[in-house]
Formats: sequence, structure tokens, C-alpha cells
Amino acid sequence: MTNSLRNRITILCVGLVLLTTLVSLLSFWWSTSKFQEEKVNQDINVAQSVYKQYLKSKESLLLTAAKVLTSDFGFKQAVATRDAGTISSVLFNHSQRIDAELMLLLDLSGKLISANTNEDAFAHNLQPLMEELLSAPEESSFVVLNNALYQVILLPVRAPRTVAYSLVGFKIDDGVANELKSLTSMDVSFIGSADEIVISSLAKRPTPFEPVSYFNTVTTTRFFGEYLVYRNLDIELASLASHPIIILLSADLTQSYTDFENLLFTLIILAILTMFVGVITSSLFANNLTTPLSQLSVIAKQFAQGNYSFEFKGKKQSTEIATLVAAFDSMGNDINEREQQISFQARHDSLTGFYNRSAMLEVLDDELDAKAEYTLVAIDIKGLRHINDKLGPRIGDDCLKAVACRISEFSDELGGFHARIGGDEFLTVFPTGAARDQKSGIVGLMAQLQACYTIQKLKISLRFSAGIVQYPAQGMASDDLMRRVLIAVESAASNQESIHYYKNGEDEAHLERLIMLDELKQAISDDDGQLFMTYQPKLHMVTQKIDKVESLIRWQRKDGSWVNPELFIDLAEQSGLIVELTAWVVNTVVSQVADWQNKGINLQAAINVSAQDIAFPGFHSALVRTLKKHNVAPSLITIELTERDMIENEEKGIKALQNLKEVGVKISLDDYGVGQTSLGRLKMLPIDELKLDKCFILKLDESQKDQFIVQSSITLGHQLGFSVVAEGVETLDSLNLLKEMKCDHAQGYYLSRPLKADLLEEWLKEYYEKN
Repeated sequence: MTNSLRNRITILCVGLVLLTTLVSLLSFWWSTSKFQEEKVNQDINVAQSVYKQYLKSKESLLLTAAKVLTSDFGFKQAVATRDAGTISSVLFNHSQRIDAELMLLLDLSGKLISANTNEDAFAHNLQPLMEELLSAPEESSFVVLNNALYQVILLPVRAPRTVAYSLVGFKIDDGVANELKSLTSMDVSFIGSADEIVISSLAKRPTPFEPVSYFNTVTTTRFFGEYLVYRNLDIELASLASHPIIILLSADLTQSYTDFENLLFTLIILAILTMFVGVITSSLFANNLTTPLSQLSVIAKQFAQGNYSFEFKGKKQSTEIATLVAAFDSMGNDINEREQQISFQARHDSLTGFYNRSAMLEVLDDELDAKAEYTLVAIDIKGLRHINDKLGPRIGDDCLKAVACRISEFSDELGGFHARIGGDEFLTVFPTGAARDQKSGIVGLMAQLQACYTIQKLKISLRFSAGIVQYPAQGMASDDLMRRVLIAVESAASNQESIHYYKNGEDEAHLERLIMLDELKQAISDDDGQLFMTYQPKLHMVTQKIDKVESLIRWQRKDGSWVNPELFIDLAEQSGLIVELTAWVVNTVVSQVADWQNKGINLQAAINVSAQDIAFPGFHSALVRTLKKHNVAPSLITIELTERDMIENEEKGIKALQNLKEVGVKISLDDYGVGQTSLGRLKMLPIDELKLDKCFILKLDESQKDQFIVQSSITLGHQLGFSVVAEGVETLDSLNLLKEMKCDHAQGYYLSRPLKADLLEEWLKEYYEKN
């Protein structure tokens, strides 16, 4: 049995050595090939950068030389007067100074005036060359002139208008190609049209008429087959469209192939030796491995079963085995410790050490006893996001830790337990009887939490909302308790209450609100007619014409039931859906105004918006896009918002309204008179219109106090430059009073209820027929 196991270990070791050797050889082959390929690519890329920098420096020298030449006063005077001797002398001397092989002076038609070399060689008309060079001013180009390659630049000679053109160039010859090769150890060839080699650094190169494809086809025979001799890269040069010039970089791969083969042969020999040694050593050590490995396999099974303590009974016959046993021991301890940490982290909040939400649900199921009463308190920190924004997240985290500490101090004393169930929400649970006996109920907890905090030497006051649920009277299942206590704290926060006790039925009401919210989202998305706009006309008190309407949204659900606008708009504001709802309203109203314009009906439409809409960064741009989409003038749209919306974020709101006014949109302050707007704030608001709240208008003809308030408000509005609208007009007497008070516009049931667009059109027709 022992011999059989030893043989199996020997065969396994030999097989592993063989497999490892083969994999190593293949891996080496692949990695070395990739390395050689990447190295060649890197060398080519470096060479490309060197060539571009070299040619760029040549271009800079050309530009400088050409500018010096064309800026020389004497030269310009000689060109203007066609002083041939002076021109020839200047061209020759300047070419010698900058070592330029080509320096020509051309007239405006491209005809050669003078040159620093044989003028007969350039007797043909250079107009096509000049026109192409003029398309890229102050940039060099590569051209072939008289079977020679030049890097040239063309600049005008102005005296002060352009009287000629100076063409300056460096010749690109074998010396330049060899100089570039010496910089990068890579052959370079300049290729002209028809793939002909003009200049090259190759010692033995194809004839000028041999195709460039030679570089891409010539091969060498190696140990593993045929391989290309060159790796090439084309670089386009700035040249004439009719005669393009490119640089062909050629890296000779022959030495790389030789080095690769030599290294591979060496590795093959080492692999053979390794296999031989592996056979011998595996046979020698196989017997010594079997017993300790068997023991270690037993230990591994214990680890798999969660038992991390063990005693090694085998003989530690080698340092490696002893090290492996010690590693198993350390691994067992580490895994055990890590499992405990993971288990703790999976159930606890990393910041406060409290249970997390999922763990709290399990604890509620395990710890709550139906024979005892418990109080569940959900605590929400108000304004924590503001602290994070203003003081930084580190202060915010310290606030959470301090709150958790006070909750723990209060609840631990009563035998309670606690969890962090949200970003700024906590839940603590304690026996109701214990709190009653120590006279330390909810009020005591809230008082303890609301005491001032000292965070990093800062005095911080926090505000809280608390939701209360009693166990088992208001639920026994953990899911029900968690849902209801969160409903209670949400109600406390939305109703500006410090403490809210859950009432039976709130769960169902909350579910109904969620269903309604989901239906509202779907109604906005489908736009199937459930949501629609109505329009209430506004009477101009002087002209007695209807020139404005207020847009009012309505919702009739699929089952035919009507939803109060105040209900679903409030729901949209609380859920954050109001921005999407307002976008639908804006698009619908603007589209309707455009339709009325096409019918010859000119009406200014008012749209009610909320504080969230004004604060939303995309509201302004979305409104402008919608107006442009429907080709509606901004002055035909009025944005109505209440005093409450302005006060919530006054500075940001004023800035947003100013941006809207700059576009041309009108601004109206709705429900004026019942809010908290002071006269000082009123003069700062960028508004065009005051809209008096209907509570002052409904019984205007009966209440002298209302008449005083309305009259003074109209006078104040006019003196501040605002127009004034009175809503809630329900009698003729009230309408006449408003006219006497010089109110600008009036709306109300006396004139008309809100109507759909088609019904409003009919109403307008009847109104103008009667009046």
C-alpha cells in the first residue's frame, strides 16, 4: 500500500514537472514573443517621436530663417524695386548663413525672380506649388523638386503689401537619413509618389523604381519557419496633395530572432535537466510526504467543518512540513477571527457599532416576548445633510456617533437594544415597564438627545423627530413593526412634530399613498389623458378682455375617481416626483399656448411651480428648451409661486427667478397676504405680479376690513411697480369694487370655473359675443 502510494506520488510529481516544464516553455515562448513585439513597437514609437521632433526643429529653423529674410528692410526694398543684384546677393548670403540648399524668390504668379542656385533648374512655373503652400501659412511641407527632396516653407514679402514670395528649404539627402538612423538605430526611407524610394539610410536598398512592398515581403529562414525581416511604420509628412511624401521606418528583426532562439534552446536544456532532477527527488521524498500529508488532509477537513483547533499527530520530518503545519495553525486562527469579524460586520453598522436594519429584524423576532410590552422608537436627525455640506462628512459622522452614544446610554440602562436603520435614522427598543418604573420615557429620551453636542470643539444643536410604536398592541411581526415605526417617524418629520405616536390605520394610509404615487408616476409616463390641464380666465379690469389664464392640473384615475390636486401635488413634492410632474405641466401648457397662437388666440398662461422646481438645476434650461421647441415667446408664460416657496430657500430662489426674468418669463407671487413676506423682502423679490389671496376676496363686498386690506395691497403693489391680480371673485359687487380700487386683473367663479382648453375656447367666443 505504501509502495503503491509512493509510486503514485512519483508519477504525479514527474507529471507535474513535465506539465510545468511544457507550460513554462509555452509561456516563455508567448511572453518573449510579446516582449520582443512590444519592444520593437516601443522602439518604432520612440523613433517616430525622434523623427517628428527632428523635423519639427528643422521646420522651426526654416520659419525663423524665412521670417528674418522677409523682414529685412533692404531685401524688401530690393524686391519692390526688382534690384536683381541685391536680391541674388541676399539670397546667396542668407542661404550660406543658415546652410539652406534652396532659397527662391517668386513673383505673385509663381514665376521665379531669383534663386541661390541654378535658376534654370526652376525655370518652370511654380504657381501650383506656391498655391498649395499658401494654404498652410507658416507651416513647412516636403516637396520633390528636380528629383531632390526638400523641406520648404513659403512666406510673403510685404512692402507693405505682398510683392513676392520667399521659398526657403533644406535638402533631405542620404546624410539626413543616416543622421536620423544614428539617433534611433532604425532605418528610414523617404517615399514619394508611386511608392518610389527617394532617400533611404539602407546601405543596400531597392532601386528607386522597385516597389516599397519589398520591406513588407522580404523574409528570413529561422528555426521555426519563415519570418519577416522588417517591422515597418508609415509616417505621413506635410506635403503636396498631388505629390505625397511619407517616412517609412524599418526595424531589422534578424538579431531579435537570433537572441530569441539562443535563449529558447538554453531553456529547453534547463527543462530537461529539471525533469531529470524532479524524477529523482520525487522518488526520494514521496515516502516522507505521505504520512504528514494525510494528517494535514484530516486537518483540512476539520477546517471545512468549522473546527479550527487541532493537534498534529504526524512526524514533522522536514522544515517544510513543520512550516506547513505552523501555517495551518495560523490559517485556522486567522480564518476563525476573520469569520467572527465578517459575522459582526454583516450584522452591525460600521460607524456606530449598532445593529444594521436586517440584523435588527432578526433581533426583534428573537428577543421580543409576547408576554411583555416593548416600546419601539425610530429617531430621525433633521438637517444632518446640511451639516455634512457645511462642516464636512467627518463632523457629520462624529454627530452620528455622539447621537448613538446617547441612545445607548439611555436604552442600555433599561435593558434595550438599538440599530442604525438608515443614513440619519436610528431605532431603539426597550421594555415599556422598565421605562415607566424609572420615569424615563420618550420625553426623557428626546430631552437627552436634544441637549447641545460638542463635536471637535464645535457647539452643535441637533433637531430630532421620533416615531413611536408599541409592542404587541400595534404589531408582533418584525416586518410590521419596522414598517409602522418608520411610518410614524416619517409622519413626525413631514408634520413638523417632535414625537408622533403610530395610530392604527396609518399603515393602510401609507400603502394607499404608495399606490397613488406609483399610479401618478405611470400617469406621467403614459400621458394617456388621466392627467390634463384646465385653464381659468383672468379679466383685464380696464379693457374688459381676457388676456391671461391660470393653468391648473387635474387627475382622474382610470377607475373614474378624481384625486384632489392638493393631495397628489403634496405627494409629488414629498416623494421628489414634483420636478417630473412640473416638466409635464410646462410642456403641456406651452404646447397649448402655441396651439392658441396658431388659432389667433393670444393668452398669457400662468404655471404654478414649487420650491423644489425652483431649486432644481435643470428647471431653467428645460423651460427655455420647451419655449424654443414650441416657438412660444417667454413673455407669454408666467411662473407662479407662493410666499412659502420663496422663504424655504430665499437666496437660491431669488437667483433662479432673476435668471428666468432675464429670459423674459414673468414672475407672480401667489397667495400674497397670508404668508410671511415682509415689506423688506417684498422689494427684493424679482417679481412682476402680486396675486392677492382669495381669503380677502371671497367676501370683499361684505367685509370693510377686507376692503381696506385689498385697497392698501393694490396701492402698495402699484407703487412697487407690480401688477395686481385678485383671485376668488364670486360676485358682481366684488368685481366692481376691485375695478374701483384699480386692480389690474380678476379671476374667480363669477367669471368662470377652470375649463379644459376646448371648452375655454367656446367660453371665450360666448364672452366676446355678449360683451
